[in-house]
Amino acid sequence: METIRLNETDKYVTFGRTITNNDGMALFWAGSGIEMNVLAGCLYVNIECSYDNSEIMLDIILDGERTQKIVLDKGVKKYMVFNGMYGKKPVNVRIVRDTQNMPDEKNHYLIIKSFEADGKLEDTPKYSYNLEFIGDSLTSGEGCGLTAREEWIPVVFDAVESYTYKTAKIMGACYSVLSQSGWGLYSSWDANVKNVLPDYYDEICGTSNCRKCVDIGAHDKWDFSSVKMDTVVVNLGTNDSNALKTGKFEKDEFIVSFKAKGVEFLKKIRAYNESCYIVWAYGMLGDDMEPYIKEAVEEYKAATGDQRVEYLKLPDCTGDVGARFHPTPRAHERVAKALAEHLQSYQAFMLR
Repeated sequence: METIRLNETDKYVTFGRTITNNDGMALFWAGSGIEMNVLAGCLYVNIECSYDNSEIMLDIILDGERTQKIVLDKGVKKYMVFNGMYGKKPVNVRIVRDTQNMPDEKNHYLIIKSFEADGKLEDTPKYSYNLEFIGDSLTSGEGCGLTAREEWIPVVFDAVESYTYKTAKIMGACYSVLSQSGWGLYSSWDANVKNVLPDYYDEICGTSNCRKCVDIGAHDKWDFSSVKMDTVVVNLGTNDSNALKTGKFEKDEFIVSFKAKGVEFLKKIRAYNESCYIVWAYGMLGDDMEPYIKEAVEEYKAATGDQRVEYLKLPDCTGDVGARFHPTPRAHERVAKALAEHLQSYQAFMLR
């Protein structure tokens, strides 16, 4: 058996904002992971993991099919990826972090330490299109796991059944996700204006409060030149709508602040992604904020002259919900098909 250390090879592709050093590869966000082609009879992965209350789950996908969804043990453990292959044809292996980052936990991390195989890595998988998704529980895949439960627990999430993974798969794209359940553009669902994704966009994983994650660089600035995004998809507004319904805000003032935050965020995205196309996609669980999102998009375009930004209404999934009144995997499939069709359209590609 040979040990494969990720800092000693470049024959892999990463998904999401990760950090790789002598200790391994840290995965922070839902959907983050690694893909490689392995010519071997067996493959194992060594993982270091810890958490306080919310266990971390991991997906193993072989040749495009999920073969395992694992609840990781605390500490450093070895897990079998595959065994008994003939070793004559490379196995495409993707390992995906299924569980989103948990900002409330001080001891919540996942590090792929190394791999062990009786073979070798082959040529790296190739992608010609890069997607970035920014969102809330919908983007984290909440409701795509156990679809009939009410508890807010990791098993109700599923990053592989989410529209993000499905959209990228349809398009044959490499993708990255920044998502936090309950968070918003201007306010979280419970009216907390500090729990908003735009404030952390320029960091690797600024929403993490894990001591180890911070020590290894989660709060460092993300190197946007490392991956040039072709399209950035923003799916925020659902929790802002819930915040407005709490009665803790005066509506007119909230709308003004919401739109201003939207314009500011679009400017930030453009500043870090000069050549990408930006799509604000919204509407999976109601469209209360649609008029204000549209206004924010138009205000941004008028102020900057940037025409590579647009609003896209997503399919309404309110009639097909599962766990915690979130869309089912079937609903996410519909959203992915609609989004991918749009991104493959004349507008999205010709205006890149």
